[in-house]
Amino acid sequence: MRIGDKVILLRKVLGFTAVSREGTVSAAADKNGMKQSNLSAYVADLEAKVNAKLFERGDRRMILTETGKNIYEIGCSIEKALYKIDNYSLQENNVSGAIRLWTSDGLAAGYLSTCLPGFYGQYPDVKIEIICSIKAPDVLYDADLAVVYEEPQHPDAVVLFKHNLKFGLFASMDYLSRYGYPKDIADIQQNHRLCVRSNYQDVWDEWRQLVDGSTYVAAETNSSSMLMQLTKDGIGIALHPLSIGKKEKNLVYLEKIKFGVSHPFWIISHKDAKDQKKIRALINYIKKATAGL
Repeated sequence: MRIGDKVILLRKVLGFTAVSREGTVSAAADKNGMKQSNLSAYVADLEAKVNAKLFERGDRRMILTETGKNIYEIGCSIEKALYKIDNYSLQENNVSGAIRLWTSDGLAAGYLSTCLPGFYGQYPDVKIEIICSIKAPDVLYDADLAVVYEEPQHPDAVVLFKHNLKFGLFASMDYLSRYGYPKDIADIQQNHRLCVRSNYQDVWDEWRQLVDGSTYVAAETNSSSMLMQLTKDGIGIALHPLSIGKKEKNLVYLEKIKFGVSHPFWIISHKDAKDQKKIRALINYIKKATAGL
């Protein structure tokens, strides 16, 4: 049976089921906003299909025959299946519980902060405990989820999401008013002040070369949040994730310099936790929220 034929038969079964439930064609037509003639035709066609009478016509109600009762049960099962599909999104949204999430302060500020407000709006009954630490967790025996900069090697770790975080150069408006907008990389190295995060030079050769060739590094820190504060205070030019730097009203993205790098990260869980509804909900939301970042 082709799909078109199945759809036609489904329409007839559901029409018959509605008549069976209401007891008369007119009552079923009124309740479902349909023409009586269409419902009557559905019942007649279905009787021809199964080669049996489905109703005995009583004085006030149509009474199901034995064949009619069997078809009615099938119709009810179809209605239940359709109801589940129609309400699937509501079932998925019924998510609650606590999620213990490990990450670095840089990823927490530069990445997760862009996702969580909308997530809480959609899933208000989920509590997320965010643990920021330089030391990685013991493959999620310490957490339900972890956001890590290195691809996991532990056999019990499952990768739920991988993303490349893009970085660019930023300076405050106050800094640019005092020192001017840099013309190029050489201008930054010779005439401008830098704020650096201590481990970034180990990640990108391009950034290490820029820093090593610079005349003046004004400040160095191992904290992403501190680096952001130094930049906002006008201490110097710094490298930040585009997703967070562009949100800061006081910062200017130095897009004309044509300097940009990216770094992959992975969101992982223990293999036994990956299918929990609350975990799936958060991962799916993060994927949607960061699709353009």
